[in-house]
This record gives sequence, structure tokens and C-alpha cells, in this order.
Amino acid sequence: MAPSRATLPSRPETEARLSISLTAPSEKVTLCALAGEVDYYTADQFRSQLIGSLSTAGPLVVIDLSQVTFFGVAGLHVLIEARAWAGHTERRIRLVTGPRCVDRLLEVAGDAATFDTAANLADAVLDAA
Repeated sequence: MAPSRATLPSRPETEARLSISLTAPSEKVTLCALAGEVDYYTADQFRSQLIGSLSTAGPLVVIDLSQVTFFGVAGLHVLIEARAWAGHTERRIRLVTGPRCVDRLLEVAGDAATFDTAANLADAVLDAA
């Protein structure tokens, strides 16, 4: 009897599971708003759009996670990469949190104190205006 081969699950349509909007509401603020699931399958989409926008971003990059319905470790890795990149270019990253899935992962990971967070979008951009 031949050994069975494990198969990886097929990659679901990432565009249907995660929506990313990049805007520049002012010269000083770049907004990356996410809605949906940030997981292993959608993290590359998140990474490429976020990191790709950082070279032309304003001094404050706000990542709005308030509409995220699932936030996995792969998404946290993207945030950590973005924070490191932003630190080398004198940009700040601020997260808009709120969903329990986001807050809980940041808390468990121990990185909550190293991310600048705000409870809502208005508070996140208030001092940048």
C-alpha cells in the first residue's frame, strides 16, 4: 500500500475575504482600511499593498482594523514588518483596533504596548491634522 500524500487546502478567493482600501485623507496621513479576514491566505495581499504604499506614505500611517472579522498571526507578522519598515523611514504607524479578534491577538502576543493604538478613526488622525 502506497503512503498517502497530505494535500494542502485550496487557496480561497482572497479578494472576496479581505477588502483593502488605501487613501491619503491629507498630506500627513495615509489610511489603510481593512474589512474581512486577515489570515494565512490573505496576509500576502495585505503585505504587498501596505508595504508597497509606505514609500509614498505620509508621516502617519493609520491602519484601520475596526472592520476585521478574523485576525490571525499572519496578519500580526505583517504589522510587525510594517512597523519595522516605518521606523527606518521616520514614519509612525497607528492602529485603529476594536474587534476582539484584533485586541486579543495583540494582547497575547505581547506587542500591544509597542503599537500606537486608537479606539476609533477620528482619534487616530486627530493629532496629525
